[in-house]
Amino acid sequence: MREEDLDWTIYHRIALGEAGTIPELIEITRLDEGVIRASIQRLVRYLLIRQEGENVHPMGVEEMLLSCRIRYTEDLPVTIENGVIKIKKQE
Repeated sequence: MREEDLDWTIYHRIALGEAGTIPELIEITRLDEGVIRASIQRLVRYLLIRQEGENVHPMGVEEMLLSCRIRYTEDLPVTIENGVIKIKKQE
């Protein structure tokens, strides 16, 4: 299975509420844990889901847009760390 197809499958399981944890995804999809974790990392990097330990949550459109803006706008005074908006430290 291509990574894109796998990511699409994993994302929809999360977004539809069929799975909210990595162990649930492993049980539902019957895929290897390493494959699931790699897909989760890609989905987090693409700003589609949030991971908190073993829990995974789909991001809302507003959260996706804000996260994207914070990631790619260098002069903003804020950052997001573990789902919390924080003021950047002055250097």
